[in-house]
Amino acid sequence: MKNWQDALNKFLSRYINKPWFEGAVLCGSYAAGNQNKFSDIDVTIIASDDIGWQEKSNCYVDGFLIEYTINPIYKNAEYMKSGLENHAPINQNMFAYGVILADKHGVIKKLKQQSIRDLKKPIKPFSKYTNDFMKYRLWCRYDDMLSLKHDGYKIDLLYWDLVGLLITAYCDFNCLRRFPLPKMQKMLLDSTYAKRYHADKLPDKKFTKLFMNCFDAKAKDKIDALDKLYNFVMKSGGGFDIGQFRGRRKVEKR
Repeated sequence: MKNWQDALNKFLSRYINKPWFEGAVLCGSYAAGNQNKFSDIDVTIIASDDIGWQEKSNCYVDGFLIEYTINPIYKNAEYMKSGLENHAPINQNMFAYGVILADKHGVIKKLKQQSIRDLKKPIKPFSKYTNDFMKYRLWCRYDDMLSLKHDGYKIDLLYWDLVGLLITAYCDFNCLRRFPLPKMQKMLLDSTYAKRYHADKLPDKKFTKLFMNCFDAKAKDKIDALDKLYNFVMKSGGGFDIGQFRGRRKVEKR
């Protein structure tokens, strides 16, 4: 048995006999077999609904950093529902493809089955109001960056922040699953890595090429590279004219 597995078992022994303990799942890079020396061991612990608290924490066991959460069953159900609504079913991915470490009463088996069903559902588009405000946010960030450059300041912070926002926006506009940005960058460039995280639908090759141009462009060409990515993403979302922007939705009267 590998050393990290010994550390994991030692960690689990702290909780497995607790009266509220329902089960545990190994997720993240160790579950995918993609860990490196910078990886922590991600564990989700499921507790009974009457526990009355939840916890997110880290600890070292035999030199291995373990990042863990403890949530009652109903909280996981809430997170799964929210994940679907926000194009980021992280909990579903975790239960569907994680490694079950313990499951006292079959709760995790049920969560796994529900997660697999959820991940097969098509992602519902956001409302026009939500997408329009995302485009407005992108426009504001891009305009701020150009203004900063015009005034002679460095734009690196806003530049890379905007690149990250454009990835998220493109996924939202095209009903693609959101993944954390560090994973998304690897997924776009490494199909094997993407398969390990079960990313079956990702931004297309055109997006990926424009995205990589932002990294590869020389300093004098970076604005041009970003401009092309920005316009491509905006067009995929139906286009945007700041002079015609009007975000309105109903609110409850008081």
